[in-house]
Parts: sequence; structure tokens; C-alpha cells
Amino acid sequence: MSYKYFVFDFDGVICDSTEECMITSWNAWEVWNSRSEFRTTVKEFTEKDKRDFRSLRLRVRGAGEYYILRRALEESLSINTQDEYDILEKKWIKNLTPFKEIFFRMRHQLRENDLQHWIDLHPVYEDVIKVISYLNKKNMLFIATMKDAESVNLILKKNGLELPSSKLLDQEVLKTKLHAMNIIKEQYGCDKQEMIFIDDNVTHLIDVAKANYPIYLSTWGNTLDDHLIFAKQNLVPLLDSPIKLMEYSN
Repeated sequence: MSYKYFVFDFDGVICDSTEECMITSWNAWEVWNSRSEFRTTVKEFTEKDKRDFRSLRLRVRGAGEYYILRRALEESLSINTQDEYDILEKKWIKNLTPFKEIFFRMRHQLRENDLQHWIDLHPVYEDVIKVISYLNKKNMLFIATMKDAESVNLILKKNGLELPSSKLLDQEVLKTKLHAMNIIKEQYGCDKQEMIFIDDNVTHLIDVAKANYPIYLSTWGNTLDDHLIFAKQNLVPLLDSPIKLMEYSN
């Protein structure tokens, strides 16, 4: 088994952006509610704040959906399954795009205030950096993410990796992760079975798998229990170590 192109999600697969998203989404929620109790560090959150945020953050599939997370936390709504989350997404759908605009504005502000601090809020998975650096040198690496390209590039550069712009598909380009796979396939004229997609959110993987692209659900970060159950029920293969991918690049 070997592949010509490896397509990685970014948040949760290459780095853990939980702390940055916790701060940015808090500040965006303050703006949304015409309040100004802004925060810049993790120390300003209680341990309960952190636990509650982490319990929901893995369900978020794009910046606008932090509206769902923040409103659920403020209203003390219980979300224990993906179905419960998806119901709220449909209910509040009209708020997601305007909230996304605020979210990115507050992220830019946080980054501009202290770039090094902002980068430090994104600890990377060292084994993943080794693997993607290796794949990048072989022109086999793509990143498909709902994060903005500028943020991704800053974090990668800090870790010694520069990815050509043509190999980074961000939220300005993508509608879905399947859309990313189709773009790469069309641009590079490869067969679906020559590509593989790695994501930490199983909801991103199902449509990709149904379209007959190889997939992996990464589990070296934080993975929700109900996502693991769903993966097992739908025969989604799990990947517990990125190093294994190097065996498939020859």
C-alpha cells in the first residue's frame, strides 16, 4: 500500500489549537454580546472553563461554529452527542457566518498584539511535524483546513516548515474536506486511491470515504468517545501514530 499525496487536516492533527480557540472565541462572544471583558491568556480561565470548552471544542467544524459552543456554555446547555450538537447548528445557522467574521477579527487582534504568545498557544505534535516535513520534501504533502492560511503558515514556519501556497487549501477555498480532495485530484490528475486524507473529526471523513478516497481518523490528539464509536460502526480506520504514514510513501 502506498500513496502519492497525503492530505492533512491542521487543527487537532498537526497542532492543538484548543487554547487559542478558547481565548479567541471568548473575545468574539464578548463582541457579539456588546461586552468588553476580553482575555489574552489561558490563566484567565478557570479549570472548569477549560474542561467545559474542551468537552465541546472537538465538535466544532469551522470558526463560525464557535457561536454554538459559546452560546451552549453561556446557557448551560448539555451537548452529549453529535446529533444534539447538529440540532443546535441547524437552529442557529444564520448566526454562524457573522460570528465567523468576528472570530477571525479577534484572532487577528490577538496575533498582532503578541505574535510569539499567539504561536505558543498552538503546541504541535512533534511526530506529525517530522512526518509532514518528510512528505513535504517529497512533494507529497497537502493541508486542507477550515483555519485561515496565514495562521497555518505562521505556525508551520515557526516549526521549520514552509508549504507552497498551492498545497494549502484553507477556509477561503474550501466548502468541505471532500471539496479539498476533489480539487487536488483534478489539479494533479491522480487516482482517488493514490490519495489519503487524515482528520481528527470523524464527521469530516464520512463524505470523503463515501466518495471512495482512503481515510484515517487520527487519535493521537483528543478524540470524542461517541466519534470513536461512530468510526467503528462505519468502518472508519483509526491511526494512532503518524509515523506509520511514512511506510505508505514509498
